[in-house]
Amino acid sequence: MEQNIRLGRIAGIPVGINWSILVIFWLIAWELADLVLPGYNPHESITIYWATGIFATVLFFASLFLHEVAHAVVAKRNGIGVRRITLWLFGGVSELESEALTPGADFRIAVVGPLASFALAGIFGALVFVLAKSGRHQEIFVNALGWLAWINLLLGAFNLIPAAPLDGGRVFRSALWKHNGDRVRAAAAAAHTGQAFGYVLVVLGILEFFAVGLIGLWYVFLGWFLLSAARSEESAAVMRSSLSGVHVRDIMTSDPITFASEMTIAELLDNQLHHCRFGSYPLVAPDGHLEGLTTMSRIRHIPALRRPTTRLIETACPLSGVPVGKPDEPIPDLLQRMQTSPDGRALVLDNAGHLVGIVSPSDVARFVQLSMMRSQARTIPRN
Repeated sequence: MEQNIRLGRIAGIPVGINWSILVIFWLIAWELADLVLPGYNPHESITIYWATGIFATVLFFASLFLHEVAHAVVAKRNGIGVRRITLWLFGGVSELESEALTPGADFRIAVVGPLASFALAGIFGALVFVLAKSGRHQEIFVNALGWLAWINLLLGAFNLIPAAPLDGGRVFRSALWKHNGDRVRAAAAAAHTGQAFGYVLVVLGILEFFAVGLIGLWYVFLGWFLLSAARSEESAAVMRSSLSGVHVRDIMTSDPITFASEMTIAELLDNQLHHCRFGSYPLVAPDGHLEGLTTMSRIRHIPALRRPTTRLIETACPLSGVPVGKPDEPIPDLLQRMQTSPDGRALVLDNAGHLVGIVSPSDVARFVQLSMMRSQARTIPRN
């Protein structure tokens, strides 16, 4: 998930938001200011409604953020790196650098998010109780806190539904994994329940659209997202299974050609590419150290008139944004990091930090296809 606005770091984890969050922020603030709060407090001014609605919406997204922080903190305590935390249209996402190694770790990372939401619901509920007892409060403010208590309670309960990619789906996966010892089968089962739940939400959203109005489209979009994410998780599980026991060195393109970072696009096109049959170009500085990675996809978006003066490094993803692997690393671990890469590629460095290979989606696809062909050949009976 792309971070359009970076907010900083917490415990070393980059935190940011995607532009799509602005849509749901406005919708929630509007619902509170125009529907919810006037229903409880019909005699306040429009200014009070909107000020309170915006304040409650900010606290709601702070709650979503703390939900994701809980995931990230527990992941780090279980030895899993966290790439970043991003808030977007459908809530938040913590991008982990690798999978949990045990069912117990998988369970702890998943369940802590809903538990954080339940804890926040309790905190907001306690504030409502204390303020109501004291008698020194603005009633509309107390009602906003009550809404926050209920919405966090619902958020925690919704996330515990046993359907991937929801937290409950991961809890379900961890339970199946512990029971049968097969992580791939457990992930596939959780993904199947996620797809079924996605279809249910789509159908309910369509029915609500015709019965109530536009609000039903929200459930359709949410169901579609869950359906797509569940299918992706199932595909990733199958891919991980087919690549079990395979290392980066078995798949990578060895000894890749490097290019001078100061070379212009025109120089690359005129003097180099007729010798090359690949689309990934590692860039090195004059002193020989790696500076980044550019691709044909990045280069072709530069207008022709700018190519004689645009250096390759100006089109590149900096080295800090490129996944890096080791030759003896299990390929599934590197593939997970590649999924969050802007270009879907990884550089392979040896222990001395020298570039020894590149892994691209085509390398992975070619390896999987060859493996399937070999497997089919072994099953053909011989006379």
